[in-house]
Amino acid sequence: MADAPATEPLTGQVPLYKRPEPLNKEKHRKFGMSPPKEPFAFLKESHFLPAIVGEFMQYAGFFPVIFLGEKRLPVVVMGLNRGENLFIDAEGNYEVDTMLPAFARRYPFVSASNGPDQPSTVCIDVEADGIGEGAQLPFFDDNGEPTEALQQAIDFVSAFDADARSTEMFVQRMLDLDLFEPKDVTLKDNTTGESKKVAEYFGISEEKLGKLPTETYLKLRDEGYLGPIYAHLISLSRWDRILNKAIRRQQANAPKTN
Repeated sequence: MADAPATEPLTGQVPLYKRPEPLNKEKHRKFGMSPPKEPFAFLKESHFLPAIVGEFMQYAGFFPVIFLGEKRLPVVVMGLNRGENLFIDAEGNYEVDTMLPAFARRYPFVSASNGPDQPSTVCIDVEADGIGEGAQLPFFDDNGEPTEALQQAIDFVSAFDADARSTEMFVQRMLDLDLFEPKDVTLKDNTTGESKKVAEYFGISEEKLGKLPTETYLKLRDEGYLGPIYAHLISLSRWDRILNKAIRRQQANAPKTN
């Protein structure tokens, strides 16, 4: 962990995080973690989360994995509407037996880059529920060294950063091979019979993949990219799950009529 100066500001914004600060053993000497009152409240307004390539196969059992924007950022879809996560119920509980993406599992910790060839700085969202002084699990021991709980969090953040770099390499490989294509999702109104487009994104084209030269296809296999590619394609069948959950949520929230 690169220990940050106590006065060093953190620039930029990270989804889910309210006020991340570079972790400093002097400034945060008395800080620690306690079980939050609402463990998943920080997720309730996130309808998608950044995905890492090493988890594509796990995501495929629960969420669509899609790619967004010019940089083709991979994300897992957790809702149709901005500000609504369909996997968080009214009491703030996360859906049972559903995996939690690594982007959320590292919360309230995150890293900030200090530039090329420099170690990253580990940061903590000081406004996260359960973070503060006199907490159940201190960050630092009496000698000012990271406790086991903090070290585990730091190690997870480091592992996530490595996975994020692998994900960037995967996306760049797909771009270099021109394997992406625009896709969309439509929802049919059973009352009117009309179809409404509810999502537009980029996905890997099965047609383009099938037309790759055999040598290139085998190279993708050797690079370990075929698994994530097919996991992404399989995950698109989970759109039905998202659509059905959205319909049920809408029906549950509809005004009751006599």
